[in-house]
Amino acid sequence: MEILPITKKGFTLFELIAAIALVSILLTAIWAVYNSGFKVFYGQEKRSAIKGEVSRLLIVLSRELRQASSLTAAQQTTLSFNLDTDDNGLDELIQYSWSGVTAAALQRISTYTASVVPSVKSLVFSYYDANNNILSFPVTAAQVRLVAIDITAQSADETFQSRSRIRLRTL
Repeated sequence: MEILPITKKGFTLFELIAAIALVSILLTAIWAVYNSGFKVFYGQEKRSAIKGEVSRLLIVLSRELRQASSLTAAQQTTLSFNLDTDDNGLDELIQYSWSGVTAAALQRISTYTASVVPSVKSLVFSYYDANNNILSFPVTAAQVRLVAIDITAQSADETFQSRSRIRLRTL
C-alpha cells in the first residue's frame, strides 16, 4: 500500500488580501451606483412635488375664475373674486394672496386660510380687458376679462416657473 504525501492546500496571505481588496472595490462600486440612484430619485421627487403644487394651483384657480360671478380686487400679488363654492345660492369671497416676500406661501383665503404653494419666489397677476389689452395698475376689476399668472416656486434647491392665462367666462 502506497502512502500519499500530505499536501497543504489553502490560500496564502497575499491571495487573501487580494481577494478582500477586489471584493471591497466591487462593493464600493455597487454602493456608489446605489447611492447615486437614490439621490436622483429624491431629487426628482422634490422637482415633481413643487411642480405638482403649482399645477394644482393653476387648475383650481382656473376653474374657480371661470365660474366666478365677479372680480372684487385685482392687484399685482392679490386676486379676489366672488364664487358660490357650496351651491347654496350665496357667493363666497375667495382671495389668493402672496405677501411679496421670497419663500412666503401663497394663501387661499375663504372661510378658512390655506397655503396652496408653500414657498413662492415670485408671483405676478396681470390683467387684460376684452380686447386683450393689458390693464395698468390700479386695475378696475369690472374691466378684467383675462388674468395672466406668472409664478415661480422653490423647494430647497429646485425652482419651478409656470405661466398661465385664464379667460373669465361668466363676467
